[in-house]
Amino acid sequence: MTINRRNFLFSLGASAALPALAPASHGAQPAAKPGAARAHVDLNGAWERLVEQAHYDLISVPSSHRPIGQFTLKREFTLPKLAPGIRAFVHFEAINYYGRVSVNDVTLGAMGPYTPYEFEFTSHAMEGTNSVSLDLADLVPFADGSGTDEIALGVNPGWEASSGIIRDVYVEMRPATFIDNVRLAYTLTEDFAKARCTAQVITSSNVPVGAEVTLRLIRNQVEVDHAEAARVKQTAKLPADAGTVEFSFDVEHPALWSPATPNLYRLEASLKSADAVDTWVCRTGFREFKAAGREFRLNGERCVLHGVCRHDMWKDQGFTLTRAQQRQDMKMIKDLGCNFVRLVHYPHDRHIVELADEIGLMVSEEPGYWQVDFKTIPRSKIELGYEILERTIRRDWNSPSVVAWLLANECSLTTEFLSEGKRRCNTLDPLHRLVSSANDRGAKITKPMYEEAGMDFFDRHLYTFNVAEFEKEADFYGPSKPLTFTEWGGRAIGQGLPEMQDTVNMLLKLEREGKIAGTSFWSWQDLRQYTRDDAEMHDGILESGAVTESREPRPAVCMELKRLFEGRPQFAPVEPRPAILPLRRIPWATRSTLMPVPLDGVLAANGAAWKAFEAAMEKYWPTVRADDQWARTGSKFELWRQSAEDEIRLAGAPFRPALVERHVRPLVAGKRFELEIPIAQRCTRLHILGGISLPLGYPMIGKAGDVAATCELLSASGKATEIPLRWGFEVVQGNMIHDGTRIQPVAAQAQAAIEYIKDAAREQYQILLYSTPRFEANMLATLRCTVADERNWIAIFAITAEKE
Repeated sequence: MTINRRNFLFSLGASAALPALAPASHGAQPAAKPGAARAHVDLNGAWERLVEQAHYDLISVPSSHRPIGQFTLKREFTLPKLAPGIRAFVHFEAINYYGRVSVNDVTLGAMGPYTPYEFEFTSHAMEGTNSVSLDLADLVPFADGSGTDEIALGVNPGWEASSGIIRDVYVEMRPATFIDNVRLAYTLTEDFAKARCTAQVITSSNVPVGAEVTLRLIRNQVEVDHAEAARVKQTAKLPADAGTVEFSFDVEHPALWSPATPNLYRLEASLKSADAVDTWVCRTGFREFKAAGREFRLNGERCVLHGVCRHDMWKDQGFTLTRAQQRQDMKMIKDLGCNFVRLVHYPHDRHIVELADEIGLMVSEEPGYWQVDFKTIPRSKIELGYEILERTIRRDWNSPSVVAWLLANECSLTTEFLSEGKRRCNTLDPLHRLVSSANDRGAKITKPMYEEAGMDFFDRHLYTFNVAEFEKEADFYGPSKPLTFTEWGGRAIGQGLPEMQDTVNMLLKLEREGKIAGTSFWSWQDLRQYTRDDAEMHDGILESGAVTESREPRPAVCMELKRLFEGRPQFAPVEPRPAILPLRRIPWATRSTLMPVPLDGVLAANGAAWKAFEAAMEKYWPTVRADDQWARTGSKFELWRQSAEDEIRLAGAPFRPALVERHVRPLVAGKRFELEIPIAQRCTRLHILGGISLPLGYPMIGKAGDVAATCELLSASGKATEIPLRWGFEVVQGNMIHDGTRIQPVAAQAQAAIEYIKDAAREQYQILLYSTPRFEANMLATLRCTVADERNWIAIFAITAEKE
């Protein structure tokens, strides 16, 4: 049966939205945007499927299907008579797994999996009806053995294989001389104020020709005044076949790309010759991503990769997703808090990388190896993987989102394989992106191998309930290179809340300590993996995802991943704040002037007393069966946070405590540490916020009425006034926890003004307001406090002077 399905044909002079293409020899180029006047014939739609050369059915292209062995896909399309100098190409974004393409019964060449291929058929194009056919081997190689390596690579036990023309296919007409690709290389100056750029415009021509080649870089991809960041032009003699025109230029103050600010530029190359005009366009951006010791640094700042492992699949659709599904996927990943996506384990659709560029997600890419032993596999299969990765590099080399190439996944590696892989990546990639390999083998084997091969970072996959193993691995790999855990989790960990919480807590710890540089959770979505039957599976579906195959989120998994990506501890403490209590009586006159006494200047002189006080607090806790309390509360007596501009207001009166690193710190007096506070105010009374004893006080020690401490007020004239601070009258114990009970120490001559819960189980403090007796208005110079008992420390938080 012959399908007589005609395409709408764009006129040769019309501008069409189309992907810009790769060199004819490689066919691996990012989809470009509108701008090139190339006629474009869409070959998506219905294709006839033939099995054993007989009609079997019609299928829609692009689409993914279950492998059947071998089959042929055919369709017809319409072309006008090609004008002199016009060239015709058929372009496949991707097929699976091995195919031979023909146009008008002339075989053009063969294709492997996942990456773009294209073939020129100018000499075979006909005016009117043309036919294109693809012989596919997806499960069984052809009789001559062709497709053996491709099928072995793609059809494996790790995930469900799908075959067919899995991505777009089209015919494109181009001028005799056209632009195949642009390879942009750059380095950023140390201050990131300038990008020094080298761009290679790669051309293809039928014959040697002179041409004017122009390269433009436009900020924010929009044609507006002053948006052009660079424009360079030269006239070049282009050879027949492939040629290169090279430009060097600087971009001043480039807008840097990052997940937080995904700034993009429009890179545009144009060519004019005597008989040809062509334009090529893509998006690009500037960023620096490098390894430095144990860290990754993005644009000069430490960058921890927070990601998920994403397969390019969607339920029964295999590898063929709609644009809406692709955008939904990447947006959901971004909204989860990710800054990174590990694109596993084969090249994903180019549009996924474009979305990563646009919304701000770093990605890594892989060639398709899984559970391969590089000591035993044939060279042809090794070469296939290298070729797939090289095609992916050519396709994506201008994308700022791509930060790393992973040579393989969970394989038995050799130093030779890794070394050659890195060399080939670095040779082709204009930015020399980081190179490594996703690894599930023991560190003792792989660490020296990665070091000898010059891998840019270490990697490890860990699926374990013993979270201490993460730290053990990090310590073993050491500080010489960044370490990533590009797989962890799965169903057993991810969907077991205590296990997931413990793992996230450990990863957060290792991030804080700088021992790891990134993680990616396995996996983003559930996927099909038949034959496997274990606790991770359900009826052929690997249920390891943060979302299901249909992208319904698993709330508990997503909650913990979001916590990891935001750096939040499991029990994120709400920073305690002091509670201002209503005063039983207002001790100052309404017409009085109230002036806070500055205390920050006393901190240095009080330093030795403070050190001794903290040592006393540390020794105290074990005596009340709270051995861990000092360490539990940070091994310091730290109170609430307050800005320097803020005051404590008690019934409208201002009190200004001393601050250390923006935390309130009381001044302390002990038996051997007298406290002297300059007042330097003309006043008639002092209002002292404190009146508490630490760690012990009345009623737990002392007798009511006994003198706990003495305040001496010294005037500028030398007159001294002594005020006793008595247990139960002016001073009581500050902590309102005693043994298993909350207590309420009461001072008859002072009133509770503030309550502060430092630790709900063991440290709930009250702070008293004590007002001195009135005295004659004079210049008060100093307050001096001495303590009578070795067992206690008197704390003064703030003092306000009153002048009536």
